Amino acid sequence: MRALVYKGAFQIDLQQVPDPRPLPHEVLVRIDAVGICGSDVHGYTGTTGRRLPPLIMGHEAAGRVAEPANGFEAGEEVCFDSTVGCTECSECASGQVNRCTKRTVFGVSTPRFRRDGAMADFVCVPAHVLRRVPDGLPLNIAAMFEPLSVGSHAVRRGGNAQNARVLIIGAGMIGLSILLCVQLQEPSEIIVIEPHENRKAMARQIGADRVLDPENSAQTIDADLTFEAVGASSTVAQAIHHTKPGGRIVLVGNTSQHPPVDVQRIVAKELTLTGTYANAGEYDEIINLVSRQQLDPSPLISTTLPLEDGPEAFDRLYRQAEPEWIKVLLHT
Repeated sequence: MRALVYKGAFQIDLQQVPDPRPLPHEVLVRIDAVGICGSDVHGYTGTTGRRLPPLIMGHEAAGRVAEPANGFEAGEEVCFDSTVGCTECSECASGQVNRCTKRTVFGVSTPRFRRDGAMADFVCVPAHVLRRVPDGLPLNIAAMFEPLSVGSHAVRRGGNAQNARVLIIGAGMIGLSILLCVQLQEPSEIIVIEPHENRKAMARQIGADRVLDPENSAQTIDADLTFEAVGASSTVAQAIHHTKPGGRIVLVGNTSQHPPVDVQRIVAKELTLTGTYANAGEYDEIINLVSRQQLDPSPLISTTLPLEDGPEAFDRLYRQAEPEWIKVLLHT
């Protein structure tokens, strides 16, 4: 089969590799659409420790069953969550698969595990994480379920947002997913801080009440609930600055491992800081919300390219050569 193989920092090539063979508990899926995640682009630099080569990346995908197995028929349109739990621990039993200490993730390799992903013609998926795509939904939309579920989980971690002033720092794919999901709770106001004009425009298009440039946001916003969706030192500081005393901050961004944190200000303002990681059951909720047309991720799809254009797409995304791109999908 064809696959985009990551070979090392800034090296990813289309190669012919052996077709994967499913284990008894797996289903072979022919990939139709797969998204390039920001974490993939970060991993492409060779600095994260979570994309150890050689590796086939890709954890946001949808396709069709290639061979009948485990209750799925050939040709059925399917999608799948990115995280695979052990199914045996207390975290998996409680639905918190994102906290399973033995979890693996499609398209990720670490010193502990390696699981090839979906930037290929085929991938083997454990049947328990495979879902049927609702009738009438295009597969490119189904490939968006995973990042939407990350946004949905972040919103759940933030608690009740009804009638709250909500601030979202960063309008990349996850920040915009949070924007789509938090609207369902009917906050009083949603404010977005974002420096890039195309992302500002997208935030306005999908429902932000106010969109601010970080250079023009010195005045305290006094948000009840803040989502920090960048992970840089400066944006974590912005979150602390703009959240009102007694407010809540959800840390979503994960680009800087050790950002300096103003602990005195957190203590003095009695802020509550919460982490969020992947999703814990929200994937199925997103399928239902999109199928009922309560969420529409289609504006976030910037372009769809053939799999063979993947190496160039990674390079352009890393160089930010296409500033209007939010989500790039590859099709096989």
